[in-house]
Amino acid sequence: MAVTVLIVASDKTATLTYASAFGKKEYSVITAHSGRQAIAAAKAHNLDAIVVDATSPRLNCKALCRKLKSVSFAPLVLIAPPNAKVDGTLAAGIVPKPVADKKLVARVKSAIDARSPRTLSVGKLTLDLEKRKLTRGSKTFSLTPKEFGLLKILMERAGQLVTRETLMKDVWETDYLGDTRTLDVHIRWVREKVEDNPSKPQRLITTRGEGYKIVAED
Repeated sequence: MAVTVLIVASDKTATLTYASAFGKKEYSVITAHSGRQAIAAAKAHNLDAIVVDATSPRLNCKALCRKLKSVSFAPLVLIAPPNAKVDGTLAAGIVPKPVADKKLVARVKSAIDARSPRTLSVGKLTLDLEKRKLTRGSKTFSLTPKEFGLLKILMERAGQLVTRETLMKDVWETDYLGDTRTLDVHIRWVREKVEDNPSKPQRLITTRGEGYKIVAED
């Protein structure tokens, strides 16, 4: 299976140059030229690694990296000026300019190899944060991006009430609460996957008018 790498740089020529380093069949390369494109790509794809050109003049690199880490568990590799000091909590590796193709690919491979499997577990539920799949007992379910976002938030805060406002803001990126029917529909879809009997929920609990919480079943 091809390794999926997202390359982010505001300069399209630079993006193509970096992408050419991953020309072999084992890589699938996605490019983005703005923070908005990068976030959209990270949400839409199951990424194995992300390369961000920290020298890009139109990218707020620190803010972008934090946002990328909140929506993807792919390790981040930064392209930075020589001797640049980069926050180690944001990046799994750094490649100095001028960029050597072999060094860039090697650093990405190293970052991928060093990552550990990431899962969240609550009772019989296990959420694979990389493959974005849910396991309930012996059954495994694929998730849409919104279903995954809801489950991730709820399972990270297992046992705690998560308000409708928080879910709308974090998953749909909106403060508008005039119509939350889409949230109700997605909660129903999620409940069909987490519950043995969705009509009698034991794991995804509703507090009417306030929000929802995931609990370990008795």
